[in-house]
Amino acid sequence: MRRASPPDRWFDPARVSVPTPRPVPAEEDRGVTFAYGRHWRNESVVARDDPDNTITPTEQKLLHQRRLEAAEDRQAEADSNLAAALRLGATLKVLKDDG
Repeated sequence: MRRASPPDRWFDPARVSVPTPRPVPAEEDRGVTFAYGRHWRNESVVARDDPDNTITPTEQKLLHQRRLEAAEDRQAEADSNLAAALRLGATLKVLKDDG
């Protein structure tokens, strides 16, 4: 059976490692936060300043157009399904009356 360590060693300051921040270069300093022993980039700064992850107004218009086209396609498919269901209902009604 293993003995537990005495309580006075549980919180021994000599055994606790406290992370120290490394210096951040000045060009990276904006939008960087040090917490929990690590450097974290603020996402709002990344999205605003990174041209690779920013949507241009032209791309926004294109996305909007694609969204409208997809909605029209879904509506056309729903209308087609409704028309097919009405035809099927009418056919079943005729078959029921004949039988």
